[in-house]
Amino acid sequence: MRKEDELENYGFDLKAQRRAKKYHGDGRKLDLIQHFVYLPLMVLFAFYGSGQLAGWAKSLTGNVWLGYLTYVAVFFAGLSLVDFPFDYGGYMIEQKYDLSNQSPASWLVDQLKSFGVSLLMALVLLPSIYLLISSSGLWWVYSWLVVTAVMVFMGFISPTVLMPLFYDFEPLEDQELAERLTGLAEEAGVEVLGAYKMGAEEKTEKAIGGLTGIGSTRRIILSDTLLDNFTADEIETVIAHELGHHVNGDLIWSVVQSSLITLFGLFVAKLFLRPFAGVFGLGGGIESLPAFLLLLGALFFLLSPLDNWISRIRERRADEFAREMTGAFSAQASSLVKLSKRNLSDAAPHPLIEFLFYDHPSALKRVRAADRASGGNY
Repeated sequence: MRKEDELENYGFDLKAQRRAKKYHGDGRKLDLIQHFVYLPLMVLFAFYGSGQLAGWAKSLTGNVWLGYLTYVAVFFAGLSLVDFPFDYGGYMIEQKYDLSNQSPASWLVDQLKSFGVSLLMALVLLPSIYLLISSSGLWWVYSWLVVTAVMVFMGFISPTVLMPLFYDFEPLEDQELAERLTGLAEEAGVEVLGAYKMGAEEKTEKAIGGLTGIGSTRRIILSDTLLDNFTADEIETVIAHELGHHVNGDLIWSVVQSSLITLFGLFVAKLFLRPFAGVFGLGGGIESLPAFLLLLGALFFLLSPLDNWISRIRERRADEFAREMTGAFSAQASSLVKLSKRNLSDAAPHPLIEFLFYDHPSALKRVRAADRASGGNY
């Protein structure tokens, strides 16, 4: 059977799928252009600007720590200026494909908020890492502990501090659905604070649903775009999938996996940072930051297909858990079909594209699995 015929048989909108391929193609082209611009600019800065910026920051402040903070602030601001045209290009792609409802002014405000959060993280992490580099041979281990602690902390405050910066949240008004979902969480043995409605429609047409937070901050979130366009059974399968990640220990293993990749990256940096920075005529201080980022960026890029492959395995297991817990095979399949149309996800990407870039199995594969589990009754 031709793939288009199979998609149509499962209820996928072929016109939307053609738009989805163009949408993702435009996004990949923009990413490629960004990398072609970003890489030479970073190399040029490493050769001709980083040492001068580090010297200026140190002479301005007269203090190593303050000099590091000043360097990172100026460097990060420069990176953000380089990124801005590409971020705006991404916004225009969302507009082009009718996925964004956000005005340019609202988008710019969100960009400034995102810049503030990212800058704060950079000011905490990068000077700390470079102070450790200058003070201990085991800097890569201590830096790993700092990065891991920050990652966990950010996950903890995400639903109470970070996400409310960008979206409004309120307790879910539909008490029947709220009780159904919190009851599902209780049945799965996952403690949640409650179910919350996320005001997303003023910014995006995309449907969003899941769990966010760690421990006492964990809660169910459902975007208004999900609530208004999906049935209760479909929403239940979406949340059951997310609960599957918790029950299967995927979140813990995801943190462990990210943490180990970070540790490996920092160990590689310990071995190669000084000689690599030396190529640009840089020492081992904060002036070597561009070399540090180039080194880690290349390593993480090479590891990303493996990371995505592991993620796809977890997603398949979470789908299986959702089917076992709810028995709603058809609702799971129809929710995936609807999500594919609403979010313009490519349900049947080229296998190489899926292997390299997808952290979820394609929607077609997931619907096939739900159909098989139902005995072909979808």
